[in-house]
Amino acid sequence: CLAGTALVLARLPLEKIAECLSELCAVQVMALKKLLSQEPSNGLSSDPTVPLDRLAVIFSHPRAMSLGARCSASPSGCPQPPRETGGRCVWGWRICWGSQTGCVSPQMVNVYRAHQHSCFLYLGSILVDEYGMEEGCRQGLLDMLQALCIPTFQLLEQPNGLQNHPDTVDDLFRLAARFIQRSPVTLLRSQVMIPILQWAIAATTLDHRDANCSVMKFLRDLIHTGVANDHEEDFEVRKELINQVMNQLGQQLVNQLLHTCCFCLPPYTLPDVAEVLWEIMQIDRPTFCRWLENSLKGLPKETTGGAIQVTHKQLTDFHKQVT
Repeated sequence: CLAGTALVLARLPLEKIAECLSELCAVQVMALKKLLSQEPSNGLSSDPTVPLDRLAVIFSHPRAMSLGARCSASPSGCPQPPRETGGRCVWGWRICWGSQTGCVSPQMVNVYRAHQHSCFLYLGSILVDEYGMEEGCRQGLLDMLQALCIPTFQLLEQPNGLQNHPDTVDDLFRLAARFIQRSPVTLLRSQVMIPILQWAIAATTLDHRDANCSVMKFLRDLIHTGVANDHEEDFEVRKELINQVMNQLGQQLVNQLLHTCCFCLPPYTLPDVAEVLWEIMQIDRPTFCRWLENSLKGLPKETTGGAIQVTHKQLTDFHKQVT
């Protein structure tokens, strides 16, 4: 019913759309306001999923809604919705707002500072996915990323922070991967690049399917940036920036990946680790061979009781097979 109504509104004169869209959305906005005002223990549902989904339907259809969307007044501070539902709602709103990312990012960052719900990182990745190719939006999106990283890093720095917040890890590196895909030079030149990579290295040990997958994808895409699309104008810049990053943290990354494979992760994750190692080798094979040799030498060769765990020949054979 809402989808059909939205399609009808799209055919109205533009000056009528704002008024009619406001009336259509008012029902859902009032439902959200009611959720915010009610006591949590009164037995009523406090799930904002339904009105958010309905708003998503309304905003996902007509192109002419760009005028009507300017009358928006989104509620803030609502209970944490499921990540996908919030994503669908913002996905619809972004169609209407065009490149007005300034309308979204400051509000989202302010709420996230108070409530570290990982869905805000997920929504940030949607914004980067949509506007990351637009030159005029890149700095604003980078400012958003840097602002989101401050409370995120503080959360992960807590005891067992990575283990206790796998959704945050998942969404943080989903957001970072979107930046690498859409505007790699912007992120590579930023001050937040090295801290993000350091957290990615630390998070490689996390035994959580979705979070580990996002971390490995970020690492793979990041390193691949140094060899991909060599016909593009920014290739030499990307290549140089990736080389700088790898010179600083490459050995540490290889050490951690090898340690992770041996002691931390289940077998199903190893193909993702292998892809990251492969990309490192494409950047600079001789350097990678040296890094891998150093990492293998650092592995424990004996148990605490003195039993041999691995022989020198096994390590040498493994090195040859990989390289």
